Amino acid sequence: MLKDKIAKLVAQDGTSLFPIEREYAVKQGLLTENSDVENKEWSFPVIERCLKETEDVLKEEQDSFMQEPVSYFFKNAEEFLYVESDAFETIGIDGIAIEMDDVFRTFTVLFGLKVQKKWGGFLKDYLDANVGLKTYSAMFSDKDGLWDVNIPLDQLDGFQKDMAIKDAMDLAYRFIFNLLEGIEAAN
Repeated sequence: MLKDKIAKLVAQDGTSLFPIEREYAVKQGLLTENSDVENKEWSFPVIERCLKETEDVLKEEQDSFMQEPVSYFFKNAEEFLYVESDAFETIGIDGIAIEMDDVFRTFTVLFGLKVQKKWGGFLKDYLDANVGLKTYSAMFSDKDGLWDVNIPLDQLDGFQKDMAIKDAMDLAYRFIFNLLEGIEAAN
């Protein structure tokens, strides 16, 4: 699963990897410590600011919006941001939404995770251990074969409310990557 995807990225001529992908590739013997691999930069072809109540798109944003601080959603609690990136293919998601949770007043990321239903126990144990609060949800949808996951970004190591949205996406990516690495190790 993860190993195959990273191996494919490594095999591409002139590839670049995120630091977490590079570390994983070295651990798996797909690269050596001295391999010349560039750091991958985030690219978001879809950046949509949407209204929570109706899910209507308020505005399609430019890359520069990703430099806004996450606290933007505290001030604009009626909105959420939906982003897509080609990099998300590696971790088995199509896109990520980020918002301020109205009930818990936490910054939250939501995504559909392509992991088999049988991994539900592992997924929930991982979230219990690494998110720490019962403010997450993970439900499997038989209709589309995805786990609908909602986690508080505030609880992830390294989170700061003044960090750029792009950095929050990177934080969420690393969290999901580590989760998949754990599933792969347990398999």
